[in-house]
Amino acid sequence: MTSVIETIDSKNPSKEDLQKLLEELKRLKEVDIRTVDINELVDISSVEIKMDLPVLERVIDYIKQVKNPYCYRVHNTAVKVSFTGDKSLNDCLKTALYGGGSSNPELPRYGKGGW
Repeated sequence: MTSVIETIDSKNPSKEDLQKLLEELKRLKEVDIRTVDINELVDISSVEIKMDLPVLERVIDYIKQVKNPYCYRVHNTAVKVSFTGDKSLNDCLKTALYGGGSSNPELPRYGKGGW
């Protein structure tokens, strides 16, 4: 079965595809790190963040590369990411990939104009 992550058009995703992507991300969030096969996880060091892409396209490209943004590998270590508070994964990805979402001038900004 092909997942929406593999088939979504990152340059022109439909609202339906984005809704399916959100549903897929909810499912991926539930992966149990204790039972996952580490060899099936993507090593995050192989993921390339393409800073020249628009934000939505960049986020979709990142998800396509990492397969599961909640559970991946760092060399030989499985990593499970979780979020607390009222920020969504989308908000956190925007901050991580774009540097947006923060009005705090003390925080570093990434991407164009940042470091």
